[in-house]
Amino acid sequence: SGTALRPPATIARFQQIPAEPGQPQPVFQYFSTLLEASRLNEEESIELAKPVLQQGRPQLMEKWLKDDKIQCSEQLGDLIMPVDAGMALSVYLRAECHEKAINCFVQRGEYDKIVPYSTSVGFKMDYSGMLSQLLF
Repeated sequence: SGTALRPPATIARFQQIPAEPGQPQPVFQYFSTLLEASRLNEEESIELAKPVLQQGRPQLMEKWLKDDKIQCSEQLGDLIMPVDAGMALSVYLRAECHEKAINCFVQRGEYDKIVPYSTSVGFKMDYSGMLSQLLF
């Protein structure tokens, strides 16, 4: 799959290189090249999300998510959650983070989706915990 040549140290090296004036950061060029040819792994997806979200460009994350170019994980969903609960929900659903997905349904007021979702994935709900979260 080509990921053997993409260790975390590679990302760190590109993050260390200063950007030339008027040019994108080298780490973005690295990720752009990877995105053209393949899908990012979990760590790459997280490392790309951090600066993209900090720059206020969640639409890029949404595009890559729709194009299946990033790997969904709980940590990626946690990064996206403060910016866009809907996109975080999509990440949690794909990563099968059932409790976090249900919390997103609660935060979005989509209570009618909780029981069908829990049933479809075989997740045992902690209704008392959910109620206390709603009330306090």
